[in-house]
Amino acid sequence: MRTLLFKLIPSNEILGISKETLITLIMLFAVVAITICATHFVRLGLIALFKRIKIHRYEQQTEILKGHKVFAKASATLIPICLLLCIPTIFPQEDIGDLLFSTTKKALLIYLFASLWNFLISTLSAINDVLSIRTRKSVHGFIQTIQLLVSIIFFVLAISTLLDKSPLNILAGIGASTAVLMFVFKDTLLGFVASLQLSLNDMLQIGDWIVMEKYGADGVVIEIGLTVVKIRNWDNTITNIPTYALVSDAYQNWRGMSESGGRRIKRYILIDMQSVKFCDDSMLEQFKKINLLKPYLERKSHELELYNQSHNIDNSVIVNGRRLTNLGVFRAYIELYLQNNPNVIQTMTHFVRQLQPTSTGLPLELYFFTTTDWIPYENIQSDIFDHIIATIPHFNLRIYQQESDFFT
Repeated sequence: MRTLLFKLIPSNEILGISKETLITLIMLFAVVAITICATHFVRLGLIALFKRIKIHRYEQQTEILKGHKVFAKASATLIPICLLLCIPTIFPQEDIGDLLFSTTKKALLIYLFASLWNFLISTLSAINDVLSIRTRKSVHGFIQTIQLLVSIIFFVLAISTLLDKSPLNILAGIGASTAVLMFVFKDTLLGFVASLQLSLNDMLQIGDWIVMEKYGADGVVIEIGLTVVKIRNWDNTITNIPTYALVSDAYQNWRGMSESGGRRIKRYILIDMQSVKFCDDSMLEQFKKINLLKPYLERKSHELELYNQSHNIDNSVIVNGRRLTNLGVFRAYIELYLQNNPNVIQTMTHFVRQLQPTSTGLPLELYFFTTTDWIPYENIQSDIFDHIIATIPHFNLRIYQQESDFFT
């Protein structure tokens, strides 16, 4: 091409520019123009190829690649590659090795490193997004680590190109300042180790509900990074927690609750102990009108009657022998109510128990599991306790509260 241009340009100088320099500039502009056009066509070709081979299952992945401009950045790497291949033919043979040629070559090499770095960083980000579709396990920390290593490698290559030094010599110089680098990148190194532990031990995943009171975090994990884990709290604020803190400090992860399919309700009501009494015949007859209780009371009454007869119990004194109390019957009713409630998971632990009496009454605790969906969970819990609170007076019991003495 140079020979052809020499024949086409008869004059040795045009507008004060020597023929040799003019030919070099023409060839340089021609190569740049051809390279840019080729890059554009390659990018369009890649997009068309992915559109052709794209099937429904990979449509989302393809859109992620386009969103990160992976195709454009892949084709952009062709520009410095083509220029590096062509500059020996653009410059005259006698100019190869002079300052202009070496400077141009260094600039193109750095341009190549920057293009490759940009392409690899975008590709890794796209890989992170693609993998997050298939699994809840976060690889963001690993991707950030690889991006950091890629950045360091290309930084060393760029410095070695500018200084005409071997990359190994640059690395040796960096090694001499390891202590300073470890201090500067302390959080990054701690975060990298923590990310490995969190991922390998399956301690945390995207979408987990965690509570970490030390940092005021109570919400869902939305990102697990190399140095920071982001929590979207229930009030839609974002809490950033250092990744290594999730290994060194304690936090509560509700994932086990979600995976089990049941969320626990553990709540008690306070019974006024002055309202607890033995059941007489009229009370028992009244209680037997309750459908859930009738089989239980018939069985229990027969059992107690046989026991008292076999032990010659004097029934004239009510405290002799074994007798039902209104609190015991009420506790049995709640157990039967929970067993027949479709919102209570029967395959999980459920019971009713008394806790230690206090100056504020006798705690009667309900322990059972229901749905993990938040709003239905709260509604079910409220419905059950609404029913229990409204039922208590039917068993001649009172709920303890500060004003209770005024209403007795």
